[in-house]
Amino acid sequence: MDLNEKYFSNGSRGFKILNRFYLKYRDLFTRTIFIEFDDFKNQIFLNISGIRLSEDIINEEAYIIGAIKIQCRVQLDKAIRSKKVLSESRTAGTAADGESPSYMEKIETALPDPHIILEGEELLNIINIFKMELKSEERDLLNSMIDEKTRAEIAGEKNSNLNTLDTHIRRLRIRFFSFLKDNGYNYEVYRKYEKYD
Repeated sequence: MDLNEKYFSNGSRGFKILNRFYLKYRDLFTRTIFIEFDDFKNQIFLNISGIRLSEDIINEEAYIIGAIKIQCRVQLDKAIRSKKVLSESRTAGTAADGESPSYMEKIETALPDPHIILEGEELLNIINIFKMELKSEERDLLNSMIDEKTRAEIAGEKNSNLNTLDTHIRRLRIRFFSFLKDNGYNYEVYRKYEKYD
């Protein structure tokens, strides 16, 4: 089936739905990456073309049309969130040099740094692999630290004094940094996670 020709070409049912939806919210979409209708249509086509259709689907057209409508709402929600970010940054004031930052600068500063996200995901994967090497008590201690429990809370739960707990935490850190080094990671990157109060 040629998805583009059947549902996204001019005159098709999908095209009409997309066109009406875009025109209805055009003022909002033109403030995002969808300056033209074709940008909007192409994004939704890309999103839907990645869907693998199951053989269990009885009415393929109803399924695709439903997916197009859902994708329209998804893009509208994103545009509304972008508008909210812009209005919040406007009320926060102007830049230090007295000039108001551009729309894209405002959006970029409101979004999380992708490097921080990737670093966090990688750290989570490393910790999960490391956990498999630990004894049950060590795993419980690590989970308590991840849950940001205080030393006093952990000591109370384990019926242990703070000195003993500090020794266990120190040993766990040494093992973790050794694990990072043995697996080729630059453990200096993770030094910020070392301190535990």
